[in-house]
Amino acid sequence: MAVPSVYAGRLGASTRTRRGTSRAEARVWRTAFIVGVVVLWELLARTGVIDERFASKPSSIVMAVPPLLSDPQVLEALGMTLYAVGASFAIGTAGGMLVGVILGLQPMLRTAYFPIVMMLLGTPKSLFLPVIMLFFGLGVESAIVFGSILTFVHVTVNVVAGVDLVEPKHLMVAKAYRASRWKRFRHVILPGASPGLFTAIWHGLRNGFTGVVIAQLFTATAGIGYLVRVYSNNFQTDRALTLILMVSLVLILVGTGWNHVEKRLTSWRPDATQ
Repeated sequence: MAVPSVYAGRLGASTRTRRGTSRAEARVWRTAFIVGVVVLWELLARTGVIDERFASKPSSIVMAVPPLLSDPQVLEALGMTLYAVGASFAIGTAGGMLVGVILGLQPMLRTAYFPIVMMLLGTPKSLFLPVIMLFFGLGVESAIVFGSILTFVHVTVNVVAGVDLVEPKHLMVAKAYRASRWKRFRHVILPGASPGLFTAIWHGLRNGFTGVVIAQLFTATAGIGYLVRVYSNNFQTDRALTLILMVSLVLILVGTGWNHVEKRLTSWRPDATQ
């Protein structure tokens, strides 16, 4: 039995209201949990239950922010890290997009080579760091190469998954209307694969950032990861944790912004507002 439009509208509004209420409640609970952890951390550190040399305390981390932001060494390290992230993201994303589209559209090549990509996805990439360091040294080049590898693998996998979302019947209709390959790719494949493409870009950026910081932690002589290692070795835990939290905050803000961009650009999809 079909639901009258007036009732359907009320049901839809009620559903949206409940969804909005549940999200608001989730934000309240999430905020309460974070505040509770911070307060407990501060109390345990002040009472001596937690050794400040190894865990610091929230108040010390907050006090360490202004000196770090005015430290030329930190600003230089930040610039070096951003440069390495941008380079690794550009290289890995370009290669991953190209390979992912080819593997997604060519069944024979996918059968032959996609298992290799999946094997790389499941392999701890830190195993490649000694070899990368041996070939590229301790400079920024090692961080860029390692970040590019992580970016390439995750972008490729997500692009192939996105191409799989394209409906075969849509391609059949395009062929029936004698659309050229370029028009099929532009008007059918790209829109249909857009969820996977947007996910690929986000995972590429996130893993590129992670790869660069990990490489700097173990092999580099400059960058945010290198400073975290230096501060940790010198028991300057407040500075090390401040840098880690700053990097985490940047990733959270970038991820939130990218999520809004994706929703705006894919607002035509029926489930884009879910």
